[in-house]
Amino acid sequence: MNAEPNSSAEKLLVNVGLPPNFVLALVQESDWSLIIKLHAVFEAVIASLIVKQLKTPDVEEVVSHLDFNNVKSGKVAFARALGLIDSREVAFLRGLSELRNTLVHDIKKVNFNLQEHVHSLDNPQLKKFKSEFGASVCALENGKRTYTNLLKQNPAQIVLLSAYSCLLTLQLNVSVKNRNALVEILMQRVRK
Repeated sequence: MNAEPNSSAEKLLVNVGLPPNFVLALVQESDWSLIIKLHAVFEAVIASLIVKQLKTPDVEEVVSHLDFNNVKSGKVAFARALGLIDSREVAFLRGLSELRNTLVHDIKKVNFNLQEHVHSLDNPQLKKFKSEFGASVCALENGKRTYTNLLKQNPAQIVLLSAYSCLLTLQLNVSVKNRNALVEILMQRVRK
């Protein structure tokens, strides 16, 4: 890890032991590797943030072994319950997890091509893909047109942009919560 983190998202990566440019470097990876590695990043980051939010380091081992996508008791459910993510990030993380599961449980999918995958989707599946991975791109100025172009030419960029957006949201929510806690402590001291 030579480079210093420049953004909040990069700080999250460094906090879990990754180089700050890890996610951006995934653009050079195969689509299979991109999905598998992104999922691993979010497993680590979310577990780390849950432990940090609970302020109980003793639960780190337990949290690290939680299922990622269990709707009632997984890491994503805990992150949502703790206010670390909202419905947009939940959709992205669940979509990423489902896609990862289809790849990791069949070694024949090592040559997975995201563009071919997207082109094979029917309309309901395309709508689901857009709700899981496209919200970040569609929210941009001219985002719907950009999304449509990327979907045809390079859907991996849609996934990467959504991943980076989710990392930024995770960092922002943690920062806001920490700031609010600090303000609360300062207010208590002022009242004394």
